Amino acid sequence: MTAQETIEQLEAAVARLVDRYHEVQQQLGVLEEANRHQRDELIRTHAELQELQGKYKSLQTAHALTADTPERSQARKQLNAIISKVDKTLELLKE
Repeated sequence: MTAQETIEQLEAAVARLVDRYHEVQQQLGVLEEANRHQRDELIRTHAELQELQGKYKSLQTAHALTADTPERSQARKQLNAIISKVDKTLELLKE
């Protein structure tokens, strides 16, 4: 094999590597975009879950307050505890 042939083979190999590098860069861009989309979806879903959990807890409290059972007194205690925590938080914020 001549020096010229060796150089041509090296140039061809470098060209293939550069092409492969560009392909991988494009794939990386696509994957990063998919990752961002999935992360945004996860954040949105998590926020929705928290909102639904809050609504569920409120619904449980409302149901317990309307029922004439021991659950009612438990719900009142929970509600009083929440109000107490809010009051303490407000006092801390004022300081």
